[in-house]
Amino acid sequence: MAQLSPAQFKQWSDQYPWLFVKDNKLGCTACKEAKRLFTTQKGVQMAEEWISGGVGGSSIRAMRKMIYKHRDSLAHQKALCIEKQREKEVLPNMAATVTASLFEETANALRTAYFVAKERLAFTKMSCLVSLQETNGAKMGQLNRSEHACINMIEHVAVKMKKTVISKIKNNGSLLSITVDESSAFGISYLVIYIRADVTGRGDVENIFLDLVELDEGTTAENVYKALKNSLMMAKLDDEYLKNHLISIATDGAAVMTGKDSGLIASSYSTVKAVWKDFPALAQQMRAAFEDRTYTDAERKKYTGMLNRLTSTGFVTDLATMRDVLQELKSLSLKLQKRSTSLTDASRDIRLTMEVLDAMKTQGGMSMRKAKEYLMEGTFKGVALKESTEKVNQLQFFQAVIDNLSSLLPDSELTKLLKPLDPHIWPKTRDELILYGEDEIYELAKDLGEPAREAVEDFCSWKLQKDQSGKTLRRLIVASQTYLATSAECEQGFSAMNDTASKTKSPEGQKSLSCLVRRH
Repeated sequence: MAQLSPAQFKQWSDQYPWLFVKDNKLGCTACKEAKRLFTTQKGVQMAEEWISGGVGGSSIRAMRKMIYKHRDSLAHQKALCIEKQREKEVLPNMAATVTASLFEETANALRTAYFVAKERLAFTKMSCLVSLQETNGAKMGQLNRSEHACINMIEHVAVKMKKTVISKIKNNGSLLSITVDESSAFGISYLVIYIRADVTGRGDVENIFLDLVELDEGTTAENVYKALKNSLMMAKLDDEYLKNHLISIATDGAAVMTGKDSGLIASSYSTVKAVWKDFPALAQQMRAAFEDRTYTDAERKKYTGMLNRLTSTGFVTDLATMRDVLQELKSLSLKLQKRSTSLTDASRDIRLTMEVLDAMKTQGGMSMRKAKEYLMEGTFKGVALKESTEKVNQLQFFQAVIDNLSSLLPDSELTKLLKPLDPHIWPKTRDELILYGEDEIYELAKDLGEPAREAVEDFCSWKLQKDQSGKTLRRLIVASQTYLATSAECEQGFSAMNDTASKTKSPEGQKSLSCLVRRH
């Protein structure tokens, strides 16, 4: 079978936009969509191999002939007519050929469909919202009221948004980073893809949802790579552009550990905080359970053991230690999850947290110092305590946490080159500042294909004269903000996907998850 190169597919797809490629075989998006919308057409037989993407050939020439033959077939022509008719039903530019009244109805319907997506509502809510707006005097018309119409309009908006964003990125020649992660919905594995880039050309770096791809062939590294490559190709981010503009890739943000609301750190901190706050009430509940004769002797003995452990000096000391450490880790986690967090920000925040924890090893944190005051009185929040030893070796515990954070630090060589672009850590004296960072800026510029000497000159003007107008310097700063710190954006995208998926029952709705996540 002939091997189809990206360049060859791009040449064909530019000429025939309805082509798609899957596993080195061709398919037709127009026929595929026509088959979905209209199962049968009188007198027309849709070619299953073009619908499923299974058209291959022994040579490029043979495949080209198959394209010509399919292009001129009655089934394909009918599919194109269906596609054109479908676009006319949802595209906002239909105002050029319809009355002002119909334009208003369509605009209202589009806004309603967008609201459904934005608020993560079930598609079936479309008809209810249309009726509500009609009650309030809005013109909604008789078209675009159904679940299917809602899906079509959302898909249209999402596709237009995607094309517009990619076009702006390429026109500006923006550097970009890619974040990918894998999750599932409806028992199906998906690959979520985000890109981070300057969309406006003004240095406003953003995280942008690119695609949600079904991993129907499995979640192996090879299949994930193929899905990613195909998605980038379909988005017109070809190898040539990526070769010159892709600067980093991030995977696996480990949200199970760092998630804002349900991650391990957040949940653990909430538990420890609750025990600290409600300590007297917990002690009273356990004491009451021990004295309750309706419990068996074994149950009362269990509560006695829990009470003895809870009201020991060792437990209070361990509780204070955990509260201080988890509070610092939670704060760090929230900083790393911010969409604006750059690689330099992440490195600085992680190092700062490590320094705070290192100081706590000998000086103790706020909760630990407070606990010592209580322990000197032999009570904690009015509850009498018994003497016992701590179960947590504080020095070892703090050092283990610090060592773990050290392993999370971004690539040391890259962060070293980016460090001079962070004015927060510049030397305080002018003598130290004069030559500071010039070697790193020179190497960074070379790595990014920028004029290195010009970059150093721009950097000197910035640090010594507070002049940040140098064009090469601006490109380096934007690049530093484009490098990825974490893949937390993917986890937030999956949260949006799963929330939507739980409300989406129809097969069409499941296929539209990608469009819904795009508005996240």
